[in-house]
Amino acid sequence: MNAGILDYVLARLREFSTWRGLAALGATAGVLVAPAQLDAAYKAFVALLGLVAVLTPNRN
Repeated sequence: MNAGILDYVLARLREFSTWRGLAALGATAGVLVAPAQLDAAYKAFVALLGLVAVLTPNRN
């Protein structure tokens, strides 16, 4: 893989907005999950967002 592309992807993964967007996309994809598993999927996305928020430094 090209080093420039990898650097770009890694830089985006360090941004909190990227993780919020991924969680939103995942929550939207939850429509395809069985209703019994939907609650667990939402909790997993919220937990992932919380973890990223804790581990991501604030930038001013």
